[in-house]
Amino acid sequence: MSEFLPEELAVEILARLSMKDLARYRCVCKTWRDLINHRGFAERYLDISPVRFLSFYDKGFCLLDVEGKNDVIKNPHKLDFPLDQAMIDESTCVLHCHGTLSVTLKNHTLIVWNPYSNRFKIVPNPGIYRDSNIIGFGYDPVSNDYKLVTFIDQLGSSTAQVFEFRTERVGTFLDQYIYWIAYRSNVDRFILCFNLSTYEYRKLALPVYNQGVTCSWLGVTSQRLCVIEYEPCEEEIRVSVMEKTGSWNKVISLSMLDFICVQDDKCDYQVEFVSFTKKNDLVVTFTGYYDGFEMEAEEREKKKMFLYKTGDNTFEQVRFCYSLAGFRVLGEYVEFPVIIDRIFI
Repeated sequence: MSEFLPEELAVEILARLSMKDLARYRCVCKTWRDLINHRGFAERYLDISPVRFLSFYDKGFCLLDVEGKNDVIKNPHKLDFPLDQAMIDESTCVLHCHGTLSVTLKNHTLIVWNPYSNRFKIVPNPGIYRDSNIIGFGYDPVSNDYKLVTFIDQLGSSTAQVFEFRTERVGTFLDQYIYWIAYRSNVDRFILCFNLSTYEYRKLALPVYNQGVTCSWLGVTSQRLCVIEYEPCEEEIRVSVMEKTGSWNKVISLSMLDFICVQDDKCDYQVEFVSFTKKNDLVVTFTGYYDGFEMEAEEREKKKMFLYKTGDNTFEQVRFCYSLAGFRVLGEYVEFPVIIDRIFI
């Protein structure tokens, strides 16, 4: 890069800057702009950037950092949504890929949106209804394109459609993989795996003990696919990872009693979200429903968030500067410095 600043050192310095600062440094010179726009730099940026969690709160979206010091009271960062916030509600579906979000809104409007550039694009809706369809958003390295996948149930059959951003073409047909937990009934549940390059999909078996479990999430830990599940009857959170052979290995088993304070006059609780952080710790959010008829209705329902440190097997409560009433974690979010302009053309 120069006789004073080797390119390797420049990459390490720039990769630790915020997206706002990177936008400024792109303008310093053509060399730096090309470096920041290079996908190799983007991968390094992803490696060291913290994972934050996208959340629904106060009729809008916010980002929450849970990997910082948890003795500091958290204050989520509110995002500036480019459309009318009245189109957002608690059932809004949000997917994330490389710093860009796919958002399904109230009137079945489907958009892709980058929160930091605030650029967005309305995508043709192939017939998505948020309460019944499977949606996926991902990057295909073979075609160097981002793709939006929908599986639509119609009269007992399923049709899949892919929207390609490079060609703005919708195709129909009955790592570059997208995974979902799917089901045909309460006792027939499986993982649906879709290849963004070949447009082929296949079924993967869930862990044997997962059948019948009502709360399950897919995730990635140590570059391996994992299933996180909550079993209400056993009051237990279990994490299983998929081995290369396709078999499942249970690696974590947590009792919910570890999260519940014995001083709380607890009536009942519901686990709402469980996910891994970049440090392979677990984030758990749940709502407790408390006894006490002298309490106001809002006081009987309390939402809490905990961080389970897998390294030393300890728990920390994530504390906020305000009530979590109406707060819902939607999924993880990581900034990505390379913005593919053709998405928003």
